[in-house]
Formats: sequence, C-alpha cells, structure tokens
Amino acid sequence: MQRLSSGDVVRAEDLAEEFGVSVRSIYRDMDSLKASGMPIEATQGTGYQAKAVTTLPPLHLTESELEALHLGLLAVAASADEDLQNAAQTVSQKLEDALPQGAETPSGAYAVYPFDDAGRALQHLATLRSAIRSRQMLRVTMGSGAKEDVRPLRLEYWGRVWTLLGYADGRKSFVKVPVHDILNMIVLPGLFVDEGGKGADDLPRATLTTLR
Repeated sequence: MQRLSSGDVVRAEDLAEEFGVSVRSIYRDMDSLKASGMPIEATQGTGYQAKAVTTLPPLHLTESELEALHLGLLAVAASADEDLQNAAQTVSQKLEDALPQGAETPSGAYAVYPFDDAGRALQHLATLRSAIRSRQMLRVTMGSGAKEDVRPLRLEYWGRVWTLLGYADGRKSFVKVPVHDILNMIVLPGLFVDEGGKGADDLPRATLTTLR
C-alpha cells in the first residue's frame, strides 16, 4: 500500500520486479488486499492505483480512549444519515480487526447488531471501573433475572464486547459477566479485601463461569 500511496498507476510487472516475486503473486496479493477492503483500483492493461484514503499512523489507545472512540461511533450509528451509519459500522469493524487476538468473542448476534450490545454496556462502565478501583462489592442482576454479589476484578474488551471478570462469593468461584447482559447493578456498602484464590492475580489460572 505504501508503494501505491502516491496515487500513480503502477503496473503489476513493475511491482513484481521491485519486490522480487512473480507477476502471478502480485495479482493474488492485490486480490487479497481488495477483498480485505483496501482502496485499490485495478485497470486491465494499465495497472493498480490506490484510491484517495486517509492513512493513520499506528495509534496506542488507553482503555478510556478506546471507550470514548467507541461511544462516538455509537452516536454516529444512531444518526439518520445512512452514509455515516455505514461508515461507523466499517470503522468499528476495522477497530475490531486491529485489536489483539487471543480471546474469543461470546457467541450471539453481535455481528448483526453490534451497536445495540455495546450501547447497553457503556452505561455500566463508569460504575464498574470505579468499583474495581475502590474494591467495592456489586450486586449484579442479569437479563435472565439471576442475581449475584460479585467482587469486580477486571474489565476486558474483545471484539466490541465488554466483559467483567470477578469473584462471586455465593458461588465460591470466578465469574465472567457480559456487561451488555446486565439488567441492573447496585453498589453495595461493603468493601472486599485481597484474599488468596479470589483476586485478580488468580484469574489466569481460574475457571470462569459465565453469568447470564
């Protein structure tokens, strides 16, 4: 893409010679780039050209910055402008594709209605972050009506899905709470203290039960 960023038309033969590969490899790679959404135009007998596009340098976002960016996309997706709605969807997909791999996105209709789930989650994030910092116990009511008193330990974000990791005293086990499934949440007066086998340091070795 850097080679095409000037906007000039470049022949496949020239690219093959420059990069030391076959012309067939150039054809295959260009097809893959176009299929992934890269703005490349191909003219038979002429060559390849990058369409006008804004390219950003690598960005390192904090959790709060990512949350703010996602909230902005939610606002745009709720607008009446169809072009902006579609743009918000594609930007959200690009963000998801750029996030680190290594965790599975919970199954469900997230790909179809991604902003509905994320919008429900965002209303709880400030309370969850505050409770994690202050070690405040939470009483969480899920969409199914199930209730659990949870020690909030960590928030994770994977593929447009926010998840709370915590320890449920009633179950005596670690739990994974899809934040968009939380119906209601109460901050309890009691604080929790670090205990062996119940803290954030134990999460990498823990078996987590998903609350629904």
